[in-house]
Formats: sequence, C-alpha cells, structure tokens
Amino acid sequence: MTVQASTRQGHTRIEQAALRHTLEAVAAGAFKVRSGDVSATLHDDAGKLGVDLQVRLPPPPLLGPALAPGASGPERQPAFEQARIARLRISSLGQHITGLQCGRINIRLGAGGRAIQEDRVDSGQDRRRP
Repeated sequence: MTVQASTRQGHTRIEQAALRHTLEAVAAGAFKVRSGDVSATLHDDAGKLGVDLQVRLPPPPLLGPALAPGASGPERQPAFEQARIARLRISSLGQHITGLQCGRINIRLGAGGRAIQEDRVDSGQDRRRP
C-alpha cells in the first residue's frame, strides 16, 4: 500500500517568534524604519491575531526643504496617517504571509529611531587612493 503526500498526518506549528519577527518586518517596511526600531507582542484577540507594536520614528530632518504649515510631502506624512496606512499594510500583508487573520493592531509611536537610508550611487566607489 502506498501513502500519498496529501494523506500524511501531522501538525504544522508556527512559533510565536517567527510570527513576531514577520510582523515586525512588515511594520518596519510600512513605517520606513529599520527592523530594530520596531518591537511587537502578540496576543489572542477573540480568535484572531492581536498585535501590539512599538515603533521608534526618526525625528524630522533639521536640514532640507521646509514645508508650508499644514502641507505634507510624500515622505513627511503626519504620524497618525502613517499609523493608519501601516495598520492596513500590517493587516493585509500579515494575513497574506502568515495565513492568520489579524484582529486589533495597537501601535505606540515613539521617537529615537533612524530612517532607512537609501544607498548612494557612488557608495561602491572608493575615492581614497593608496
């Protein structure tokens, strides 16, 4: 008698640390900060995956173009708008990646993080001559 792969019995378990790290990475991408500036705790939210996030946002740049009061550029959205967008991304990507439906997503914003810096075009060149 042959046993097909689809009829094998067993359990599949996803460790809490794997879920936490996945959601931290999704949140870091949503807020455009380093993954070390995001920490998450998970809990049961009436059968759904409840997420509590703490995100350290970078301070606004002191040098650069000044924005008119009330205006926001593509890179400088208000913190509450960033949180709303991030909550949607975390919910949809979190469900897509983990297969679990997210319930309540609480986000606590703090200061002190560093923004992700894009690579410079000339970063691969060594300008020092021996």
